[in-house]
Amino acid sequence: MKTLYTLAICLACFTCAAKSSDTLSDSIGISGFARVVGGQLDTSEAEFQGYSNDFSFSEQSLFALQADLSISEKLKLSAQLLGHSNDDRDSGLEWLYLTYNANSNWSFKLGKLRTPFFRYSDVLDVGFAYPWITPPEQVYGGFLFSNYEGLSATYRIHFDKLNVEVEAYYGTYDGTFDRAGEETAIEVNDIRGLILGISKGGFRARASAIVSSDFFADIPGFQDFATLLELSGYTENADVFRFDSDAVAYQASLQYDSLDYFVYSEVIKIESDLISVPEVNAYYLTLGYHFDEFQIFTTIASANSSNDVPTNQIPKGQLPQLTSLSFAYDAIVDSLPRYDLDSLSVGLRWDFRHDMSAKAEVTWLSGEEGQNSFYSEIKNPAFDRNAVLTQFALEWVF
Repeated sequence: MKTLYTLAICLACFTCAAKSSDTLSDSIGISGFARVVGGQLDTSEAEFQGYSNDFSFSEQSLFALQADLSISEKLKLSAQLLGHSNDDRDSGLEWLYLTYNANSNWSFKLGKLRTPFFRYSDVLDVGFAYPWITPPEQVYGGFLFSNYEGLSATYRIHFDKLNVEVEAYYGTYDGTFDRAGEETAIEVNDIRGLILGISKGGFRARASAIVSSDFFADIPGFQDFATLLELSGYTENADVFRFDSDAVAYQASLQYDSLDYFVYSEVIKIESDLISVPEVNAYYLTLGYHFDEFQIFTTIASANSSNDVPTNQIPKGQLPQLTSLSFAYDAIVDSLPRYDLDSLSVGLRWDFRHDMSAKAEVTWLSGEEGQNSFYSEIKNPAFDRNAVLTQFALEWVF
């Protein structure tokens, strides 16, 4: 699948060479966006989204350029280069794909694409596109990979003032997965997704589902430990550390925008038999008010998680080898990250130009002691998982 976007480049280069320079300049559209984000956590005992008790602009600031080349009336090539200020975030080619608009109803994409699971997946890096500085972490916290290599098909139809859109996609992923602040190499050779969107006036509803299977995750020691358990006769416990199952995720969102106020809500559910992917239930609700060029809003968000792990069947106190295996099994299960977190945010947005906005947001975090609770780092085990995150941002699109 990696060759898909390489082929797209070759096709574009061949097509461009056949065009005159005047025609080419008329066929290319350049756009982009940038954001400068500063923030600080009110504790030295942990970090959240990379923020500590030292004010920093390096965690979420970024700059991106997008080029759209019209190869023909129906065929277009799109590429986006993204640069993060944070070295821990991947910079480079974010997407590269071909779009074929067959007619007013059907369109197809092929290449490296954004995984369109969430309501704001397509514009997640474009802070200007939503009111928050950071979309609620409980829902958008990195449980799923942000892009994939493959293809998608979209069908659109209009009934008077009602717009309906159905999208199906298929592909693979080869990259990293954030597991409790640690990057784990992962390969997924079978990704299937379906999306239904409905809109009328200021109302939008959306539902999506994604199935990911044929996994390989490079978690040190898991394969070897699974082999030891299997050789000892504890196959059910051994299967937990293998990656021959599916992870399924569901999403639903409702949105209403008027001239005076707006309401956004989104809920996700992740079901998984994989020890590396927790089962998650999460949601957020945002209520906001428009006045002049300002928006004021508040958001409540919550998440809870669990791991579907079978009971430890390995006996203790019989044989030393089995006792060691049993304690090791318990230790691994107990160390699995948990993501229970409640939060309350209050924010203000000022659109001082048609293409620029300034934002301020304060988020009160309330996690569970002894859990990860979405904190990127716990420096003090006694930390009570309660903190306040303050952020400021300048957003720009061009």
